[in-house]
Amino acid sequence: MKIAAVIAEYNPFHNGHFYHLKTTRRETGADYILAVMSGNFVQRGAPAIMNKYIRTKAALLNGADAVIELPALYALSSAEFFAGGAVSLLNSLNVVDFLSFGSESGDLAGLEDCARILVENESKLHSATKIRLKNGDSYPSARASALSDISPRLAAGLPDSPNNILGLEYCKNLFATQSKIRPFTIKRTDKGYHCTALNAADGFNGPYFASASAIRKAVAHSSESVFPYVPENTRPFFAGGLTPVTEDFFSHTLHYKLLTEASLGFSEYLDCTPDLSDKIRKNLPLYTGFSDFCRLLKSKELTYTRISRVLMHILLNIKTPDFYRPILAKRKLYTPYARLLGFRAGSEPLLSEVKKNSSVPLLSKLADARFFLGDKALFLLTQDVYCADVYESAVTYATGRPAPNEWKTSPIIE
Repeated sequence: MKIAAVIAEYNPFHNGHFYHLKTTRRETGADYILAVMSGNFVQRGAPAIMNKYIRTKAALLNGADAVIELPALYALSSAEFFAGGAVSLLNSLNVVDFLSFGSESGDLAGLEDCARILVENESKLHSATKIRLKNGDSYPSARASALSDISPRLAAGLPDSPNNILGLEYCKNLFATQSKIRPFTIKRTDKGYHCTALNAADGFNGPYFASASAIRKAVAHSSESVFPYVPENTRPFFAGGLTPVTEDFFSHTLHYKLLTEASLGFSEYLDCTPDLSDKIRKNLPLYTGFSDFCRLLKSKELTYTRISRVLMHILLNIKTPDFYRPILAKRKLYTPYARLLGFRAGSEPLLSEVKKNSSVPLLSKLADARFFLGDKALFLLTQDVYCADVYESAVTYATGRPAPNEWKTSPIIE
């Protein structure tokens, strides 16, 4: 049995994702494709526009054989920890042969070479980056300068587009963990991650290709149909009644949380420095909404995404667990369970292989988890359930639809 994995957000699932899954199966010869997917919140510090079950269904309808949730601790993190958490989960399953990802360059050898140099010089790079951050540089600028000191050749050729960066982080983590999983990259064919225009029909003699950013913008702000850019079997998810979830759905809840805890500060939350905590407290009287507050706090040193992630950590009560501090410091991440969101009928042999070989439990019934998960694993799972509840409560207030009970929700079967 040959198994390929992908790491994704599917926010939302579109033609480019369909192409990636189809090409992965063809080029790797995989019998099954397993997707590790973010839950209801994504890496840029925002809610997914559709809940994780809709996105799971879309993936299963279009090439994925099973979908496992990436815990919120990693899903709402920087590229480094997003990739590290996902790769650690795949390593724990002990069944994956390939990790397939899209990249703007399509140059796997170059990405692997960069990854090896970065891993071998990680401590030097971390120390040099830390010094520059203290001097007021933004993180991207600080890391680039530090890298230039260590390896000018590498710095000149280091990928700086979003999917190249994620691909590099995947390769780094595979190399650092001496993983048996082989990386495999597919060159991206759309207009790019940051392109927000729905005009990306790019020479494939078939479906139109547009970035997830462009589709989200169209759904939220434009009457222009996104149907040409998403698989036909997912179009009902966009038709009549879709209320795309945005960070501003959480404006009132976040404001209440910030006001309640302002006297204590916010530096205990993941990624929130004492300086950023002070800045939040100082500007709190000017708060008018989630996205507006991010723009207000944004500066040369602090990107919108970094601020949005920190505010989401505060909203969702995501702190650095005490038992995770030494793990994070050493950058040796682990995920103590695999939460199954859904699977395709006929993929039972894949699930059997996972259950037989995995070093972490495969969770399908959350209500039973407390009987066999340890305290640390149960802590992270409870945190994920809380994140789902916060997301669904915001949707309930916006739409009037009752929220599902996360503890009793079964995996989707397609």
